[in-house]
Amino acid sequence: MGQRVNIQYSVELDDLQEEVNRLFSNSISELDKAMPVGGSPILKLGTDGLEKVDSIRQRLAKVDVMLGDIQNIVEGYVRYKTAPAQEQKNKEEMPPPDVDLLQEQLEKFKELMDANADQES
Repeated sequence: MGQRVNIQYSVELDDLQEEVNRLFSNSISELDKAMPVGGSPILKLGTDGLEKVDSIRQRLAKVDVMLGDIQNIVEGYVRYKTAPAQEQKNKEEMPPPDVDLLQEQLEKFKELMDANADQES
């Protein structure tokens, strides 16, 4: 199998299903090339058999990479669809910040920084 490079491109959300179907169809076509339906399940001992096994293994590796890409896309889609509900739940669980407490902590931090600056001088 040749060298691979990662690319990134975007599609409209409405077109995502079609794009995933296209990628999946390509992977199935590649899988069919590895061992066509009705192909001979007989393997000859010798170099012909080795070449056949090597060819099938290389195609299977290519299909595995293609299916991995599809899996990553679908996982990203699932995360996208479930994230808003989870984010909303997290917002509901978090109490609003206590501004007075934050202001007090900020003042203490400034005092510590001023004290450290005086010690270094």
